[in-house]
Amino acid sequence: MWKYVGPDFAFDVVKGMVAGIASMAFQVVAPRTFRAAKQFRARWAARRAARRAARQARRDAVADDER
Repeated sequence: MWKYVGPDFAFDVVKGMVAGIASMAFQVVAPRTFRAAKQFRARWAARRAARRAARQARRDAVADDER
């Protein structure tokens, strides 16, 4: 009987171990990934705001020169 059930059981055990290891790895990596994405977005927004402020300052300077 084990010669019929054994290979399937072994395959299921290995599959479960791989799934468990992948789950643990995801739980370790996911918070770091989300934190890095959050920092990237914050830097991106800050750069965009700085570019907008510089553009507005240039517009104001040109408007002041025309007066």
